Order: sequence, then structure tokens, then C-alpha cells
Amino acid sequence: MDAEKKFHASKFTKQWGKARRKISVGTCAAEIQCEPIVTLNLHIVGTKTGPLTGLMCGKEQLTGDCTDGDEDERSDVLGIDDPDMLDDLPCNGDGGIINWNRPIQEANGESVTLYDFKPGTGEHYGDPIADVYAVIARANNAILVIADGSDWGPKAREAARSAVRGSIECLNKRLFDSQYPLKTTRDVMNAILLSFDSAHKCILETEGATSSALCVAVVCELVRPVRNKNWCVCVANLGDSACFVWSNRKGIAQEVTYGNSGKGCLGHAIGDKPDKSNLRCGFLPVHENDTVFLVTDGISENFDPVVLCEATASGKAGAEKRGSTDKGTNAEHQPAAPIPEETESAKLAKLTELLLSARSHKRVEYLNADILVNTLFEYAIEATDEKRKFLERSWDDVDYIDAEDQSSKEYEILKVAEDYPGKVDHATAVAYKVGHLTDGQRHRSQTV
Repeated sequence: MDAEKKFHASKFTKQWGKARRKISVGTCAAEIQCEPIVTLNLHIVGTKTGPLTGLMCGKEQLTGDCTDGDEDERSDVLGIDDPDMLDDLPCNGDGGIINWNRPIQEANGESVTLYDFKPGTGEHYGDPIADVYAVIARANNAILVIADGSDWGPKAREAARSAVRGSIECLNKRLFDSQYPLKTTRDVMNAILLSFDSAHKCILETEGATSSALCVAVVCELVRPVRNKNWCVCVANLGDSACFVWSNRKGIAQEVTYGNSGKGCLGHAIGDKPDKSNLRCGFLPVHENDTVFLVTDGISENFDPVVLCEATASGKAGAEKRGSTDKGTNAEHQPAAPIPEETESAKLAKLTELLLSARSHKRVEYLNADILVNTLFEYAIEATDEKRKFLERSWDDVDYIDAEDQSSKEYEILKVAEDYPGKVDHATAVAYKVGHLTDGQRHRSQTV
């Protein structure tokens, strides 16, 4: 495979390397670029939570306040700069938002399952969806939160729901505290990290909840431009979710959480302690009309060339590993194993190509949250279609096998499925188009 064609991304490597240097990253608020911010407006224009009813479920499972306990112990969970900020934050079940049904085109989120159907049940493997998201768009700022519960089942879903609930409640209190107004991006980052502490406590206080990854972003307006950009995104991430920015001006996608190893979670990770080994913070100036979006790994990993069978870690194609040429491949034409920089560039190149195509197809100047989220889901469903159909055909055959042979047959099916492109998983995305909002946006969205 020649260098120009390889992953369709080699020419972008320098471009994204230059873009990465503009992101301020660290493991705590003190390491993040400090810039003054415009006073945050409390007026809510749009809200959305999900999947289904999202944070509007599960109140009866709560057993207490999210941040009860000794102050010194609480301040140690995620290394908050100011322990005095850690007073009790009630976990009342809905994130402190009375009305979550305020959809607008500028702020949207969705969840789908990419898993295959169980034979004869009409249900998917992995049900229920264990991702939860929430977005609150205000007049000059926005909160985006996404959580991915560890493993499958109701306990993982409750962990994700509790994480989002605890984070949202904390941010709604801290970002708009009139006694202690936030003045800088580091203040915002401290509030975000405090919300991780609240999310962790909320998981522990929720009966049956296990553990969850969490990604939280706050978008706000800067007092003075940074590199000619008047807005910024502050984000913290623990686990395998990710935050991206789509530049409508430059037509390029950029990951703010780059370098994430995918490890770490809140809740019952190490006893009743979180695994914060991969906690990362990021700050990036953005233009008005850029779109900030968070995704779980069910979306992001389906842009990986290895996951898509365009390259493999061993340099051998899936069909070759099966000893077959049914995909028209052979050893002389196997895609080479990518190095990490090439993998990242390939993912961003494919994502950029997808969003540019969506903007052209929709004939719009800017990609709003509605268009971007729907585009991601259409892509993820298509990218995993071949694997999903293979699994569904294979499970039908398993039904006719003796019970004692089913285990080995299932193992064989899953091994073969690894050679098909895509990752079947729960997939969630939540997005916000940067800019000043008024109630007019809400009315226009409801009439479209």
C-alpha cells in the first residue's frame, strides 16, 4: 500500500500535530490555561437527556446525598484545588433541572445500540443501553455530560445515570453560585472536577450501581479573544469517552481529549474508590458556530482503522487470519500496522471527511447539533452492519446445536466476528453548537 493512500490520512498528520499543540492539557485545573471568562448567564434555552427518559428515571433508587461524608475524604477523591467548595450536594434524581424536554437544534444528544438481535426475542444483546447523556444550553454557555456504564445490564445503566446526575447537579450549583462567581477557565475546570467527585459519590449512594466512565465539558465565552477565538471549551475525562470540536470555519475535526488511554472509572472501581489513573483535563479556544460534541467509544472506535479492518496490529488482514480469501485479500496486499500517530490521524481524517460530506449533502453553512449527531449514528450503524448481520446469522445456527456444544460454538463465532469491520457497542453522542442563544431558537426547533 503506497504512502499516499495509507489510511487516507498521512497528509493530515502534520496538520493535526500542529492543532494538538494549541490544546492546553493536564491532570488538574492548575495545569490548564487560565483565561478570564464572561459572566455565565443562568437562563436556560434548551435541554436534552437520554436515552429514553434519561435523568428523569430512577429517583426511587437513591439512598442519600451524593457528597455526605468527611470533608478531607471527599476532597481527596479527584484532587480538587479548593476543599472548602465541597459542601453537601443533594442528589435529587433529575440533575436539578425541572424540565428536560426543551429540544433545540443547537443542543442535542442520542443513544443507540449497535449490538445484534437475540434470536427470537426482538431484543438486542447488551440491553438495556448503559450510556447516559445530558446537555443544558444556556444563553451564553452550555454543559455537556456523557457517561458509559461499565459492562452490561441495569447496574451499569444506574452507574452511568448516577454519574451524569451527580455531575449535572454539582455544575448547576457551582457554575452559577452568586456568592462565589467563576471568573476564569481554571475556576470552570475546578467546578468540573468537583462534579466528578459528586458523580462518584452519587454512584456510591445509588443502590445497585457499579462503575462508569465520565466525560464533562463546559462551553463558555471569553472576555478577550485567544488566537482570535472568543469562546472556549473546558473538558475533563475519565475512561474511554472523548470530546471533539468540529470547526465549521476550517472544516476540520479535532479531539480535545487526545492521548486518552481509555482506562479509569468512577464508582466501585477499587473497592469504593474511583480509578483516576487516566483523568485528563483540556482547554481549547473555539469559534462561534463551532460544534462541540462528546461521544462514547461505540462512536469513536468505529473510526479506528484497526477496528474497521483497514489495518491490523499484526499487519495481517482479517480474512488472512481466518485462512480465507472471501474478502478478496491476500498476504501481499495486507494493510500495515499503524503507529499511534497514524491511527489518530486516520480517525480524525475519516471523521472530518464524514462531517464535510454531511455539510455538503445538507447544503448548510454550519453543522448544528441535530445534523452532527444524526450523521454520527448513521455512520456507526453502517460501519457495523456487516459484523452485526454475521452475528445474527451465526446465532440462528447456534439454536440448533446441542447445549453441550454451544459454548465452544459461541467462542468460535466471536473469534471469527473479530475479523469483520466495526465495533458493536452502545453508542452515544451529545453536541452543542457554540454561540449566543435566545428563546427564539427553542421556538424554531419546535416548529421544524
